[in-house]
Amino acid sequence: MKLNPIFSLLFLLFFNTFFSQVKLEKVATYFPELEELKNENINYYRFTVPENWEKTTSTKNALAIAVVKSKNTSKKDPVVFIQGGPGASTLDGISFWVNHKLRSNHDIILIDLRGTGFSEPKLCPDLGEKFFQILAKNQSKEKDVLDKINVSLECKQEMIDKGVDINSYNSISVARDLHALKNALKINKWNVYGVSFGTFISQTYAKMYPKEIGSLILDSSIPDIADYYVNNTKNYKQSLDKLFKDCRENPNCNKEFPDLEKVYYQNIVELEKKPITVNVDKSIIPAGKFTYNVEDYKIAIQQSLYNRKLAEILPVLIYQFKDRNASSLAGLVQAFSGALSLNYGNYFCFTCNDVIPFNNLKKYDSIASSYPKLKGGLSFYRSDFEVCNKWKTNQIVGKSTSLKNNENFKVLILSGGFDPITSLNFAEKTALNFNKNNVQLVKGYAYGHTLGYTKTGAAIINDFVENTIIKDSLKNEFDQRNVNFRTGIYINKGVVKMSSELNAKKWYYFLPLIISLMIILGVFMGSLVRFVIKKKPSLTTLSLFITSFLILAFIVSLVLGFNSVMSDNLFILAFGIPSRWDYVFLLYKLVIVCSVFTALVLLMKQGKENLPLVTTLILAYGIYHYYFLSWFYF
Repeated sequence: MKLNPIFSLLFLLFFNTFFSQVKLEKVATYFPELEELKNENINYYRFTVPENWEKTTSTKNALAIAVVKSKNTSKKDPVVFIQGGPGASTLDGISFWVNHKLRSNHDIILIDLRGTGFSEPKLCPDLGEKFFQILAKNQSKEKDVLDKINVSLECKQEMIDKGVDINSYNSISVARDLHALKNALKINKWNVYGVSFGTFISQTYAKMYPKEIGSLILDSSIPDIADYYVNNTKNYKQSLDKLFKDCRENPNCNKEFPDLEKVYYQNIVELEKKPITVNVDKSIIPAGKFTYNVEDYKIAIQQSLYNRKLAEILPVLIYQFKDRNASSLAGLVQAFSGALSLNYGNYFCFTCNDVIPFNNLKKYDSIASSYPKLKGGLSFYRSDFEVCNKWKTNQIVGKSTSLKNNENFKVLILSGGFDPITSLNFAEKTALNFNKNNVQLVKGYAYGHTLGYTKTGAAIINDFVENTIIKDSLKNEFDQRNVNFRTGIYINKGVVKMSSELNAKKWYYFLPLIISLMIILGVFMGSLVRFVIKKKPSLTTLSLFITSFLILAFIVSLVLGFNSVMSDNLFILAFGIPSRWDYVFLLYKLVIVCSVFTALVLLMKQGKENLPLVTTLILAYGIYHYYFLSWFYF
């Protein structure tokens, strides 16, 4: 059949125009330092797209892509993952996907969306650190907001000076990026998996390109962008009320943390009168101090509700604020130091382009005023209205585009009961965007945000994508009503300080301690041999044996205690250690007494005869105690 010359010309023009705008290049790994990825079948790409899809002469964005290849050779539709935030990196979490159940039969396509992670250009990557330093200051809510506006506008100007078209960073542009990537990878259909704000992007993409969707997975979903911010305080309050109710109905929690709701709100009153300032490592905050005011307290509790393991220790945390426990709250700063790791240049481009124009500040304030004890809700989020008001001048509240989609692809929606930002109510509304016969809604009663990151969630998503019936055992595991609140924690500042330094310090900081423990182990083995050879050992041998044995017993007990916590709930170490391990601190006090006694025996019995050996042993004991005394007592 002969093609019409005009049609052929138009086709060639379209073909050349499209491929002149996009370019997919295979590149070396983005993670040369990660040994565990070197033997994995992963293809890395740099995908060049127009910054502004409306202009063929637009500057280019270089997107970082990783395709984690299926372990089987079957050609099932791949899964493309859409990260949330907005502003979070996808590729930074690549290790999670290497052993994901989906990888058995599907390629997993990871993309750092424009302005995030390894993609170029980078949009103010240090802005989150500046926000954290603002939160650390002892100043009013109004001053916090003003400082946030100022550094955000500095970011905006920095991007403009670099030639960034800030209006091109929005969900529609990302949808076009995804469409172009699918074509460049020669994919017919794929399964689209979005989390948090990524669910809004995913639904926008599905609305624009419905025929490209094999299935849609929406984890912690947004049903309508106009609901996203205005209901922020309401969603937080619902999660708080659930926390208080579940603790009241749990005998252990209610006994150890009575009147949790009353304590939570009383903390707000007390922090208004007198904030709490704690000392922190200067590598986290250059000033070396962090001040918790009312807004910091509210956002710390809200962020904790995101994570199931953190939610389990929230009663402990609320009581630490009540007791004004500086050491535990300093450990909390360490735990949350990475919470502002989003790329906030990207965050504000998307928030001010896609979100705030469709949300109403008066409605936000009206809903927040319904909960007077929360003192206006969360200023951390409310301040985004004020940032965007300056970011995009003459901003008018508009009507958001409907995400309703009548196409015939299947949809899985996951929602956590504690989720303080995209509530269960949001999930139920999201389900109404699609044909009810194609939607499955799975609830995790005791879970928070992004259920798919759990082992159970990953198994549910895999069953869904594989077109198998989701196992009742998996659904039941998610729907367990008993929250495993952590009680019986031995609050200890030494554990908090030690675990913080183990996370913050470089390995070589602990090299002297490691060497001293090797010497002590040698002393134990040597004195044990002397015990076997000589039936009546000397006082020196006896004291060396007992002291070295107690030191090693203390270290082993402490390591076992830490390991038990890390395999159960790592966040306990921000406060202390389970009570069943509190004997290790009595053991250490005994070690101190024995060490002093042994040092005196060495000096009196061996000091003149073998001074170098005595000096080495006393130095080993001294270095050992330098670390543990500084952790537990200073």
